[in-house]
Amino acid sequence: MRSAKFILLFLILALLAFPAVQYHYKIIPEAPLKGYFVKGEPPVLKYFTWRRWFSGDFQQTFSDRFSDHIGFYNSLVRLNNQFDYSLFGLIHAKGFVQGLNSCLYEEDYLHEYTGKYFIGKATIDKKLERLKNVQDSLRAYHIPLLLVYEPGKASFCPEYIPRRFHPEWRSQTNYEYFLQRSAEMGVSYLDMNRYFLMMKDTSRYPLFPQYGMHWSLYGVTFAVDTLVKRIEAETGKQLPNFTIRHLATSPLPQGTDNDIGELLNLVCPLPDTESLYPEIVFENAPGKLNLSVLIIADSYYLNIVEDYGPKLFKEQEYWYYNNKLYPYQNNNPPAYVDKTNLLGKLRRFDVILLMVSEINLHCGFWNFADEAWAAFHPGHPDPHLYRIENQIRNDREWFSFMAGKAIKNGTTLEAMIREDAAYVFYNNYNALEGKSYSDTINYLTLNIKNNAEWLALVEKKAQEQNLPLDTMLLRDAIYMYEQSKKRP
Repeated sequence: MRSAKFILLFLILALLAFPAVQYHYKIIPEAPLKGYFVKGEPPVLKYFTWRRWFSGDFQQTFSDRFSDHIGFYNSLVRLNNQFDYSLFGLIHAKGFVQGLNSCLYEEDYLHEYTGKYFIGKATIDKKLERLKNVQDSLRAYHIPLLLVYEPGKASFCPEYIPRRFHPEWRSQTNYEYFLQRSAEMGVSYLDMNRYFLMMKDTSRYPLFPQYGMHWSLYGVTFAVDTLVKRIEAETGKQLPNFTIRHLATSPLPQGTDNDIGELLNLVCPLPDTESLYPEIVFENAPGKLNLSVLIIADSYYLNIVEDYGPKLFKEQEYWYYNNKLYPYQNNNPPAYVDKTNLLGKLRRFDVILLMVSEINLHCGFWNFADEAWAAFHPGHPDPHLYRIENQIRNDREWFSFMAGKAIKNGTTLEAMIREDAAYVFYNNYNALEGKSYSDTINYLTLNIKNNAEWLALVEKKAQEQNLPLDTMLLRDAIYMYEQSKKRP
């Protein structure tokens, strides 16, 4: 009996010590966790001081660091995730949600679909007006610029959206207004979202995967075929044909068809879901590889750039989110696109594709329309206030915070962004470089708004002259500027 107790005690102590042994010696290999994680520094006793000990800082810091680096950390995370998923249907992948029928979504898709992320008519109008101007300017060089609205999973599968997001309470969306104004302004565009919806009831296999955030590898085939036909119509040149040699079905999703599923970091794979994977064959036609193409796109184009691009184009350059240069976007540090002499770079290509999915429409083309417009109109820099607004729309965390703040304050997201941008601009005005006349007028206008007595006088003048307050503010700011110029 005593021996049995000794053996049991030894096993318990060994079990408790094994994670520490694993931490130091990595006896059992573990697969890394999927996704982006920031671990704290490893625990070190050198952090100990009596002051930190008595304040409790040492204990808390050491505990946090030890938790991040404990042996079998990855396996324990997967076990915890599996427990919550299997028993309660909870997932711990930040920014992702599980809908009905176990359909996985990136959460921002749902906010775009319901209208929570609508950036406002004036903002969208300005982006499209500039894009139209850039399209017309490039056509003078015989370079078509095609705007491609990629499909979105929320628009394609709204029936599976969790009820807590209230998809039935939809308001104006970015996609709807972008599409409407593109048609009204004569912007050259291709609505791939509408095309996918038209195929939804007739497609034998999913065009959007159950566990993925992008179009399915099966759906990519139809997207590329449609895109090729449109490029041929725009340029008058033929691209190589491709056909499907073989269709392979699989109960296990592959590649990006499981890109959300992998981020769940579970012990057991998700339930099987039938998927189709086509084997594509391209014709051998070197004479048709005659187009040099620039692609400004989000991650949807990752399913095209390697498998299709080299076989369709003489040259392709992929500006990932109009910021990083593929295939070096994940390097540390990444390779960023060099925007010097932007006009010269744009003129080097035969075709330019600006491709954006529903989830990224609030970013306003990642400032491409503004940058290209500025390249054609040098000497007309955008005010710093507008640049800060763009910065907010392109910073995911900042933008999401603004969307929540707008709802809390009972105002529009467009007004909320403008208000926060004005606050940042006003408080950092003296440190800004290259300030223009517009920046000075904006600053003087904010000076008036931030002075209650002064603002009351301007409001009174606006009422007396039957003018909008913004007009009166602008007039007073201009007057102040002109008076300052007259002073010696």
